[in-house]
Amino acid sequence: MEHPEAVDLIQDSDLWVLLTDGEISSCEVNALGDLADESNILKTPVILVITGERYGGPAQANISVGVTFFAAASEALILFKVASSGEMFVIDAKGAFARLRNQDSDYTSGWSSLSRFANEAEFNSRCKELDISVTSSATRPQTRGVSLGSEWASATGNALVNIPLLLQQTQIEPSDLRNILAEEAVTQLALLCKTRGRLGALRDLLIRHKKQDVVVRLEDCYGADRIMERLQSKTIREDEKEKLREQLRQAHAANRERYLKLHNESSEEQQEAMELNRSINQALQVIAGFEKSSYTADILNRKSNRAMRASTVSAQDGAVEITALDLSDHVEAFRGACSICCEDKQILSIVLKRLDTVEENATDFALNFPLAAAQAKQNKDMISAQCICFQCAQALKVSIFQERIVATLPTVEYKGANKKYIDHQLALAVTAGLATGASGIAQLFATILDRTLETKNWCSCDQTEDPEVQTRRKAFEWMLLNLLERSFCRENFGENGKWVPYPKALLWAFKEYETAGLDSWIIQYPLAGFSQILRWAELLRLPIDAERIQAVRAAKLIHQIGKIMMSELLREKDGDKTWTYRFLLLVYREFNAPGIPRDLGADSLVSSEVCWMPLEGALGSWQDVTRFLALFDTKAREAVMSRLQLVTFWVLYTQKAHTTPKTFFANIASREPLAPAVLDPAAPYLPQNEVKKVLLSIFYDKARLKEHMTARTQDIHLSLMQLYAVMLTPKPTTGDAMPPFATPFGASVLSCGFPGCGTEFYSPDDLQKGVEAAANGIRTRRANHFAAIFGIPGQFQSQTGLPDPTLAPK
Repeated sequence: MEHPEAVDLIQDSDLWVLLTDGEISSCEVNALGDLADESNILKTPVILVITGERYGGPAQANISVGVTFFAAASEALILFKVASSGEMFVIDAKGAFARLRNQDSDYTSGWSSLSRFANEAEFNSRCKELDISVTSSATRPQTRGVSLGSEWASATGNALVNIPLLLQQTQIEPSDLRNILAEEAVTQLALLCKTRGRLGALRDLLIRHKKQDVVVRLEDCYGADRIMERLQSKTIREDEKEKLREQLRQAHAANRERYLKLHNESSEEQQEAMELNRSINQALQVIAGFEKSSYTADILNRKSNRAMRASTVSAQDGAVEITALDLSDHVEAFRGACSICCEDKQILSIVLKRLDTVEENATDFALNFPLAAAQAKQNKDMISAQCICFQCAQALKVSIFQERIVATLPTVEYKGANKKYIDHQLALAVTAGLATGASGIAQLFATILDRTLETKNWCSCDQTEDPEVQTRRKAFEWMLLNLLERSFCRENFGENGKWVPYPKALLWAFKEYETAGLDSWIIQYPLAGFSQILRWAELLRLPIDAERIQAVRAAKLIHQIGKIMMSELLREKDGDKTWTYRFLLLVYREFNAPGIPRDLGADSLVSSEVCWMPLEGALGSWQDVTRFLALFDTKAREAVMSRLQLVTFWVLYTQKAHTTPKTFFANIASREPLAPAVLDPAAPYLPQNEVKKVLLSIFYDKARLKEHMTARTQDIHLSLMQLYAVMLTPKPTTGDAMPPFATPFGASVLSCGFPGCGTEFYSPDDLQKGVEAAANGIRTRRANHFAAIFGIPGQFQSQTGLPDPTLAPK
C-alpha cells in the first residue's frame, strides 16, 4: 500500500489476490484499513487466500490481514488452503463469488459444512462452470466510498458511503438514518468501522440521533405514597390503619386505570421516537458484539438471531410496557403477604438499589465472565432488604429503608412479556442501562442474588424464626431458580452456537471437559465464577455424578496453581527466586535456607494435611480462593495432593521461562511419563513410589555416591563422616554422619583445608609453564578434588569444585 506502483496496478486490475499465512495485530488492521481507504483500492474485487493447517474449526481461522478488503469490497472471496494437502475451503464470499459459498454453511458445524475443492484445478473448473465474472475496472465507479450491502444498494440506488465523512455528521436525514439502521447495513457499517478502529465514533453518531421520547409510566397520582407514609407512623391506631389500607388499595387501582388511558392516547410522533430509539439500541448491540470480537473468521458470521436480539434490545427501550406484564391470578409467581397494604397472596417484588459503580458490569471481563464479575465488591449491596408487593413497591420513590431505587422486579415467571419487563429492569440496574445482552445480565444478577442469600443476615437461613426473613429468603430463592431454569444462552458460551436453556449449556461445559481436559471452557473460567458453576450444578440438580464433579474441581486446582506460577515467572526480575518459597512449602518439609530444601530422606516431603495449610497462601488469600478450597474434603485433598506437588515441582525445576499455562501443560504431557495421569484427576491414584522418586530427585543418592567413588576418595569420605560422628552428641545410630559443609579452602589454596585430608593442589612443575598456567593448574586440581569428594559422580560439574545452588529452583 505504500508503493504507488502497486496501488496503481491494483486500481487498474479487474481482480487481485492477497496470499497470506500469518496474522497482524488490531492496530495494524486499523492502519491497513485507513491506508487502503486513502489509496481508494477497496472497491477492486479481491480473493484472500489463507494458507496453513486446520487447527480448530473454520471460525478460528485468522483473517486479520484481509478482513479490511473483504469488508469493503462488493465482490470478494476468502479461501482457506490447507498447506499439507492442497485442499481449499470457501470461508465466505459475496458479490459475484457468492455462488461458490455453501448456503447452508455454518462456522460452528466445522469444515464439513463449507464448500470444498480438492485443488486449485477443481476450484478454477467450478468458477468456469458457474460463469463467475467480476465488474471490470473500466466500469467500476472511481468515487471514494463503500457499499453497505445489497439491501442498502436497492434502497438507495447503489449509493456509496464515505465512512470518515459519515462519522462526522451532526444530523442525518431520517430516511437515510432508517436505511443505515437496517440490519444488513448497520452490521456491514460496524464491521467496516471495526477494521478502522472507529466503533467508538459510530456509537457516538448513533447516540446523537436518539430522540427524547415521552414515556408513559405507572406513576402515583392518587396519593398512594402519602398513605404509605401515614401507615408507617408509630402513633396511628389499628382501626385507622385498616381504613388507610383500603384507601391504599383504591389508589393502586386508580393509578393503574390512569396509566392504561394515557398509554392508549400516545401520539404518532411518540411512537416514531420509540421505534427510532429501538432501532438505535439494536445497532448499539451490534457494535457491542463487534467490540468483543477478534479478527477470526467468525467476525463475518455475526448475523444474530433476530428474535433473541430483539428481546435483549427491548431491555433498553424506554417505553417498555408495564401493562404487558402478566400479573393475573393464573400466572406462575411467588406470592406472599405484603407488610404495607397487608394483602395476602400478593406478587412480591425484589428491589435493586441505584449504585454508582455498576458500569464495571459492562466491561469486556464482565461480558466474557459474568459469574466472576458479579462477585466484585461493587455488587454486594445491590439488592435491598425490602420485600413488599409489587404494587406497593411501584408507588414508592425510595425504599422503605430510604434507599435510592433504580429497578423493581416482580416475582413472576421469567418468560414472554414478563421476561421483557424483567430484562428491562435488570439492564437499568445491573449494567447502568447498557444493553450488553439479556443472557449475560441474567447470569450476573443470578450470581448477585445467590451471593446475597449467602452473605446477608436479613435473608439468612439461620434466622428461621423471623417470618419476614423467611418470606424474603423464599422469594429470593424462588426468583433465583426461576432465572436459572428459564434463561437462554449459547450452548458453547461463545459468539456462535445454538441458543439453548441455560442448564443445558452447563451440561455441555461438563461434557466438553471430558475431551478438552485442562483446555476446556469450564477449567479456563476464572476461579470465582468456576465455584459458581459448581453451585449452579448443585442447585439445578444437573445429572452429573459426584466423581465427575470431583475430577473437574481437582483439574481446576491443578490448572490454577500452574497459571499462578506462570504469572510469577512473568513478573520475576533479575533472577529473583524468592517467590518460589511459598510453593516449595507445598512439597518439602524443611529448608537449609529459603528456597533450598533439606534432604531428610524419605521424610523430606510434607503430608497432604500439612501441604493444604500453605496452599491458600500460594494461591493468594482471596475470598474466592478460600471459598474454592473449602469445597475439598479430606478424601479429595489426599487424591489431588500428589498431583499438585508434581506440577509444582515441574514448574520450579524444569520450566526456565514464562509461557502460557496451555503450552506448559502440553510440554510436560509429552515430556514427563507421569504427566498424563497427573493431569487427569479421574485417573486412578498415582503410584506413590514413582511420585517420591521424582520429588526427591533433587537430592543426591548416597548409595549411588558410594558405588561410584574410587577406593581412596571413598576411604577419605567415610573416615571424615566417622570422625564427625564421634563429635556428635547424641551419637547417630548408623555410626556415621555427613559433616556440615562450611569451606574446604582452609588457610591456603595450595592444599585441601579439610581436617584429615591435606591433598596438595600445587606441583613444582607448574611455575615452569608460567604464572597463568600455574594458576589454572592449581584451580583445575582443586576443582577435581572437591568434585570427587563432595560431588555426585557423573552429575556434578563446577568450575570451582564447590557446590552450585542446584537445589534451588532454576
